[in-house]
Amino acid sequence: MTLRCELNINGGSRRVIIVGTDEETHEHLALRLAAAVLFFDGEPVEPGPSDHALADIGFVPDLMVPDGIGGIKVWVECGNVALNKLTKVARRIKDGRLVILKEDEPAGRRQREVLKKEVRNADKVEVWAWPREEFKRWNEALLESNYIYGEASGQTLNLVINEAAFSVDLISC
Repeated sequence: MTLRCELNINGGSRRVIIVGTDEETHEHLALRLAAAVLFFDGEPVEPGPSDHALADIGFVPDLMVPDGIGGIKVWVECGNVALNKLTKVARRIKDGRLVILKEDEPAGRRQREVLKKEVRNADKVEVWAWPREEFKRWNEALLESNYIYGEASGQTLNLVINEAAFSVDLISC
């Protein structure tokens, strides 16, 4: 599954292609696209395992915002993430942010509880969740080819995707 997207966000424009693996759900691709929009101004990338910034980490994020000097400004995970991965990434990212996007608030709250119990640097990890009905609409609005325009700031999206309007504040969990 592939999502081809023309993004016109915050006055800038960029073409983005989100290529999913056979195991990835449409919902996971929808979260990856949301991350690309939320972090648009930081010029996010989907790095590969050979990316220099990942050399000492041993894992690959769903999305990454480089810091411009060879490091990581923001590491983004979408949906379900292995606890082992979160533990190691939280420990190995020194100055960057670690953000997890979840499809609804209950999933975000469950993730936060697991982080509190199992991850030493849990306070360093941000968990953002969609309001359930808004994520359902977002997911349903996505086509193979998408046109998205509007504004994204922090955890807020004010935009139109394929003629469906969204004004959403993601919830911090």
